[in-house]
Order: sequence, then C-alpha cells, then structure tokens
Amino acid sequence: MEDGFKAIECNNGDVLDFGDNTYKVAKFKQAINTSFNSTLEDTLNEELSTQGVSIKQPPNVNWFQKGINCEILTLGSESWKKGKVKLKISVEFYAEEEDMKITNSNNSQITKTESPLDDLRRMIQEEN
Repeated sequence: MEDGFKAIECNNGDVLDFGDNTYKVAKFKQAINTSFNSTLEDTLNEELSTQGVSIKQPPNVNWFQKGINCEILTLGSESWKKGKVKLKISVEFYAEEEDMKITNSNNSQITKTESPLDDLRRMIQEEN
C-alpha cells in the first residue's frame, strides 16, 4: 500500500479497534462472510453486467460460499479444466511505517538478550 503503510498479517486472535468498538479478527471476518447474502451477489452480478461481464448462473449460486461453475484455459495447457470461481475477501492491516520502525527496533533489542546457554559456556571456559 502507498502513503507510508506496510501490510501486517492478521491472525484470528488479533484485535481490531474502530474507536468505540473492538473486535477479534475472527469475529470481524465471520461478520463479513455472513454479510455476503443474495442482495450483495445480485448487486455484484448487476455491476459485472454493466462492465460487460455477463455470467449466466442458476438461482441459489453463491459467489462467496460455494463458487460458480466455470472452465479455465491456462497458458501451456492442452485443454480446458472444469472448476469453480469463488470470491474470497481477506482482512489486511496496514501499519504506518513509523510504527513499524519502532516495533523493529524493539524486536532487535529482544534478540540481543543473552542466550540461556551463555552461563554454561562461561562455566566451561572457567574450568579450562
């Protein structure tokens, strides 16, 4: 992402703070998945159609859960492959680079701590 932001991987146990409300990433993703109902799919199909992409599909086909039957012809393949197109939404968090520098400097301090084996090494050296 531009504007001095860097992507950070979100885990299901991470917490997002939207001012007055905080949610675990897992709950946020579940709410998004549940929100993908037929109204959203109808809107998507209409918008695709206005962009010149017309996909004929039977009723109760689901872009987000089950996928839509189609075929693909990839470069180098000898024939079409049957499968499904399924849309997946991911949750991404972009941290400001300034925060990343602070985090990275904190992590470098942690890695410079003594190893638990350092005491053993000193004891062995003292004996020799």
